Amino acid sequence: MNQEVKEQMREAGVNIEGALERLMNNEGLYVRLLGKFKADKNYQGLVDAVGEQRYEDAFNCAHALKGVAGNLGLDSLMNADVVIVEKLRNGTTDGLEDDVKVLTETYNNIMKAIETIG
Repeated sequence: MNQEVKEQMREAGVNIEGALERLMNNEGLYVRLLGKFKADKNYQGLVDAVGEQRYEDAFNCAHALKGVAGNLGLDSLMNADVVIVEKLRNGTTDGLEDDVKVLTETYNNIMKAIETIG
């Protein structure tokens, strides 16, 4: 990843340094994992489940997404998702649609940044 790509990632809320530290500074592995993240179905599963009021499924997708995002240093995505995970964990759905909108905006920003990697 060149410096321009890294800067776009940071602007999207990605903690590249933290992720690379977890991966023993293996940048090639990190890029491959980000590529696999593009195919991850948990974000869409969460959005669909909330829309269909399947809150247990939504929780499972949100929880999985939080873990993947955290491991990859996608901090802004993880932070937006934590709000949803905790609401669903506590059986609260008040404002959940708005929280999903925030998550979607964050997800789209991160995906746009990941696309610049190539």
